Amino acid sequence: MNSAWRITGSGVPLEMRNPASRVWGTAMIDHFAPCHHPLHIAIAAMRCGSFMPSAAPLISLPAGDIHLWFCFHGKSGDATQDAACRALLTPEELSKQNRFHFASDRYRYLLTRALVRSVLSRYAPVQPHAWRFATGPFGRPRIEAPTIEETRGLDFNLSHTDGLIVLALARNIELGVDVENIERKAALDVADHFFSPVEAEALRALPTALQTARFFDLWTLKESYIKARGMGLQIPLDSFSFTLDNNNDGIEFALADSGTRDDTARPWHFWQLQPTREHFVALCAAPENLAATRIVCRETAPLQWEKPLELHARRTSAPN
Repeated sequence: MNSAWRITGSGVPLEMRNPASRVWGTAMIDHFAPCHHPLHIAIAAMRCGSFMPSAAPLISLPAGDIHLWFCFHGKSGDATQDAACRALLTPEELSKQNRFHFASDRYRYLLTRALVRSVLSRYAPVQPHAWRFATGPFGRPRIEAPTIEETRGLDFNLSHTDGLIVLALARNIELGVDVENIERKAALDVADHFFSPVEAEALRALPTALQTARFFDLWTLKESYIKARGMGLQIPLDSFSFTLDNNNDGIEFALADSGTRDDTARPWHFWQLQPTREHFVALCAAPENLAATRIVCRETAPLQWEKPLELHARRTSAPN
């Protein structure tokens, strides 16, 4: 894969010659010259200081942009901040939170709901407590209200694991995101029963020391795809395959059967990121114009602060 991107930060052009290049500040990307990595990840135009999101101006989400918000967390939080988050939730959400048996699960649920509400309010003039959600026929949540100009076409997808919540947003782009903590035990036997034969065989062919990471590579990609489709496990996990080459940074995607309940002409694209040593993230999206697609990353603590997050893709399906 040979492609490159010119990063223009605050009017200062910078060339990203390596996927590990680090660029902060305002970022605008356009095709420039041959280079190593095809994916462009734009860093948001935000200051790093702490602030209350409600006091900040709305964030622009133009066509083609995909924004990823990362919320790293522990097992519990500050009592005052927890109370502020609970004030945003509906009675139904509070009831669901209380049904979790473990305190750590109650805390993660609280953070998840506060994250969705507070981040959506960064894109539309809506108070975090005022958002209302509905679920599709297969359980995927969507915005139900309010219906105003700023919420038109606004869609989101959410994933969480031990220590990290990831929220993906875009306008009029089908997308799905998945995050996994790779320090938990990989259920390698799952591959034999639920992965495609091609994936299972490739996984077993790897040295034992590499199998856990590859399992989570494949699992997060598969989850991101079925979430983007909005059908969950109604789509059999062995009805599509990913091929990952150890010698490059590409992702190949194929349906096992061209008749597999999908529009085969749909331009699905995939990205894999690793925000920490123990977390793998996969993003699936079907943008109309891949060349104009930007991925913008931010880190946040709901209702407290947000800042740019510098990441690069481990792998991508984006063409040359």
